[in-house]
Amino acid sequence: MVRRTKLRAEYNPITGEGAPCDKPWMQRTWLEIPDFPIQRQFVPVEMLEVPLIQNILQYGSIDAFLKKYPWTEGGDFTHDRVVREVIKLREKFDFLFWAYYEIHIDDKEGRGVIPFKLNYAQLVVEEECERLRKIGAPINIIICKARQWGGSTYSIFKQSWIALKWRSNHSFSVCAQVNGVAVSITQMLAQALRDYHPWALGVKGNELNFVQIPKSNEYIIKDSNGKQVRRNKFRIGSVENPDNLRGLPGSGVHFSEVAVWPDTPMKRPEDLVKSIAGGILPKAYTMQVFESTPKGAGNYFHRKWLDAKEGKGGFTPIFIPWFFIPHDTLPIDDMQAFVAWLYDNREDDKPDGKWRDSGRYYYRLWELGATLEGIQWYRYKRLEFQDHGDMASEAPSDDIEAFTFSGTKLFSPYQLEAIRRDCKEPEKRGMLMSAASKGGGVLKDIHFIDLKNGDLKIWKEPDVDTPISDRYIVAVDVGGRNETSDWSVIRVFDRFPMMLGGKPELVAQMRYHTDYDLLAYDAMRVAMWYGRALLVIESNTMETRDKDRDLEDMSEYILDIIAGLYENLYARPGSAEAIRQGRPRKWGFMTNSSTKPAIIGNLIEAVREHLWIERDTYAIEEMAMYEKNENGQFSAPPGKGNHDDVVMTTAIALWICFREMETPHYIVARGDDFINRADPNSAAVF
Repeated sequence: MVRRTKLRAEYNPITGEGAPCDKPWMQRTWLEIPDFPIQRQFVPVEMLEVPLIQNILQYGSIDAFLKKYPWTEGGDFTHDRVVREVIKLREKFDFLFWAYYEIHIDDKEGRGVIPFKLNYAQLVVEEECERLRKIGAPINIIICKARQWGGSTYSIFKQSWIALKWRSNHSFSVCAQVNGVAVSITQMLAQALRDYHPWALGVKGNELNFVQIPKSNEYIIKDSNGKQVRRNKFRIGSVENPDNLRGLPGSGVHFSEVAVWPDTPMKRPEDLVKSIAGGILPKAYTMQVFESTPKGAGNYFHRKWLDAKEGKGGFTPIFIPWFFIPHDTLPIDDMQAFVAWLYDNREDDKPDGKWRDSGRYYYRLWELGATLEGIQWYRYKRLEFQDHGDMASEAPSDDIEAFTFSGTKLFSPYQLEAIRRDCKEPEKRGMLMSAASKGGGVLKDIHFIDLKNGDLKIWKEPDVDTPISDRYIVAVDVGGRNETSDWSVIRVFDRFPMMLGGKPELVAQMRYHTDYDLLAYDAMRVAMWYGRALLVIESNTMETRDKDRDLEDMSEYILDIIAGLYENLYARPGSAEAIRQGRPRKWGFMTNSSTKPAIIGNLIEAVREHLWIERDTYAIEEMAMYEKNENGQFSAPPGKGNHDDVVMTTAIALWICFREMETPHYIVARGDDFINRADPNSAAVF
C-alpha cells in the first residue's frame, strides 16, 4: 500500500497536503491565514521566515495586518495585492506549487493541456536537486532513466523556476538530440508562458510571450507591449546543429539523450559539452543536467555515469528504474494467488511456465522496490522480448542492468548482489612512502600518508604483530601509462580468516595509471607493508608487444628488479623437465588460453559460493558487465570505458589463494628462528 501510494504521487500541489517532507531539506509546516483563498497550506518551512508572512501571522489575518501595520496606509497595498504577494512567496519556496499553478503542459495521455503536477520519478529527482540547492552546491546531476517519464520536462522547468523566481540572470541552454525535439521544447516553453500569470513576474499587462531573438536560437520573455520582462535568456538547440549553443555565457544547461550522441574522432561528446557548458561556474544555483536512456556500455554517457558513481566529476547520479513510472503497472485479478506464487518461487533460478525470467528475478524486483502491480506488468511486458538484455534496455531495473550489450553475462546478478552487501567505503585513503623511491630503499621505512584522494584505499591496515605464514597475497594486473589505457590494479587479500574456516577478505587496493617501473615499486611497498606478502604479478601484459609502452618488452626488466629486491615474489610452476634441467624460474602469473579459463572458472565458483569478502563496489560493477562474447572469449564488453582489470586481478588472486598457497598458520619465534606451529614435529605445536 505504501509503495502504491508513493508511486501515484497522491499529494495536493495547491494545499501542499501530502507533499514529500520526510527529508530535512524538504520539511514543511502548516500555514493558516483565515482570509487567504487557501486558508490552510502545508508549505516549506523557509516561507515562514519571510517578514510579510511573520507579520500576517502576528496580526492573525491579512485584513488585520492591513489595518494595523503603518506602511500599508495610502491604499496601494490592498488585500488582493497581499494575496498575490503571498502566492508569489509560495511560488518561490515551493516548486511543486509553482509548477502546478503556473505551468501547463500537453498531456501525453490525450487530455489536452493540463497543469504540471510532478509524478513520482520527477519527485525523486526534485528531492536531490533541492538538497543540492539548499546546501549552496551546484545542481549538477546525471540521470540514467527507463524510457520516457518526463525527465527533460522536469529539468527544463526546474531551470525556469530558478530563472524566474531566484536568479534574474540565470540563462540556460537546452541541447536536444535532434532538431525536432528542440522545436518541441520551444513549443513547450511557449505554451507555459501563454498560461503564466503576468503579475507573478511583476508585469501589469495581461500576457507574456516567448520571443526568439532574430538570427539566433536565443529566446526571451516579453510583455504585451514588447518590453523584455527579465534578463534571462533561454537557448535551445540540438546535437545536429550545436554551433548556435557554443561559447554563450550562462549558468545552466540540459543535455538530453546523451547516450545517442555521435562519438567519432571529429565529433566527440566531450568537446561539445565543454564548448557549451565550459563557462558555467561551480557555484550555488547553477544547474547542469545530463539525462538519457542507456544505449549500451562504453559510450560517453556510460563513462560519465561511472565517474559520477565513483564520486568523480562533481555530478550526482540518479537512476530512475521502470518501476518508478506510474503507468508501468497492470491489475492483478487474484492478489492472494499472485503473492503466493511470488513468494514460493523466490529461490527458483529457472523460468516458471510461460514467464521468461525466473521466480528469483521477479522476487528481486520486489526487493528493489517494485509494486506487485508493477511486477505483474513486467511479467507480461517481458513476453515481448526473447532476450532479457533487450528487456533490460527497454525497462532496466537497476543501473548495471541498464547498460546492456551483446554477449552472455558470466556472473549472476543475484550472486553479485549477495557479495555487494559486504562492500563499504575504505577506512583510509593515501599512499605509501619509503626511504627511497627506487632501489633497495623502497623496502625500508615504509609508512602510510593520509591523502583525501590517494590511490591506495585501505579497509584494514596490516597486522604484523601476529606471526602467521601465508597470510597476505598481493595480486597485480598491469595496465597502461595514460588515462585512455587499461588500469593498473593492486589488490591485497587477507587469508587469516581461512585458519578458522572463514573467507579471505579484500583489505587494500590501488587502481590507477602509472609508469611500469613505478607500479613495480608501489607493488613491492604494498606487499612489504602487508607482512612480506606473496606478490603475484600478471605478466602476460608485459610479455607481449604493447603500443602504449616506451619499450617493446619490459617484463624481464621489471620482474628482475623486483626479484632482486623482494624475496616473496610469485614464480609460476615449471614443467618437470624444466625443473630437472635446472632452468631459471619464470616470475609472474601468465594468463593465456590455458590458464584464463581455469582462473575464470574458479572465479565463477567463488562468486556463486560467496567464497571471499569483497569491499570495493567497483569490483561488482566490472563483474556485472563481464561476459563471454560471440567468439567465446571472456572479456569486458566492447567500448571505451569498459574494463576488466579488477576482475582479472581478483581471478588471479583467488586462484592462487585457494589452489596454490598453503593454509595460513601461526609461527612462533625461538631465539632467532621461527618454528612452524603447523609442523607436528615442532616442539611448540599448539
